[in-house]
Amino acid sequence: MGWLAARAGTDGPGLCEVKYLTEWLSAPGLVPDPRTGRAEPPDPECLRPLLSLLASGRYVMTAAVAPHHLRVVHPRALQVHGWYADEELALVTTDAWPPHDHRTVRHYRDRIRAGGDLPALVVLFPTAESWVGYLLDGHHKLAAYEQAGVPPMVIRLSPQVPCPVRRDDLDRAWPAFSDGAPRDQDAVLGRDFSYLRAESV
Repeated sequence: MGWLAARAGTDGPGLCEVKYLTEWLSAPGLVPDPRTGRAEPPDPECLRPLLSLLASGRYVMTAAVAPHHLRVVHPRALQVHGWYADEELALVTTDAWPPHDHRTVRHYRDRIRAGGDLPALVVLFPTAESWVGYLLDGHHKLAAYEQAGVPPMVIRLSPQVPCPVRRDDLDRAWPAFSDGAPRDQDAVLGRDFSYLRAESV
């Protein structure tokens, strides 16, 4: 997440590219197999604005309807609401949860209930086998799927070869999370970054 925050600055994707990606993900044309729930993964070019923010390397992309046992883990002030068992698919939110734009959520919910082209979430997993991933795009869609009582279509991204956190990336990411103003959460962020630094290479 730090890498994404560090790279989503002036050199990141433009507004038009992000808008295109959002519109495409609202109806990406992914058709799940009725038996397995898996779909043919999309052309990576469709996700280029997002992929350009990821750490350099090769990634594995899959697409499938999520299993029914799906847990949403979301941070709030100095605590995490919700936890998960190892066998559950857990999505960690990276934006406000639940989303504040109820109109957008209702729009997606009505489309999901109507059937047809399912909107897709994009989730980054540390490894291909991981059951815990970070929701990069699709907070409104996920809320809509929950309201509709339908398991979501998930595009999974994971590094082909898992790599440790790099110290240089941490140094670039820290300013994106801390603007220098004193906040209660700075102590928590500081502890997290200290832990990551100890584990980094």
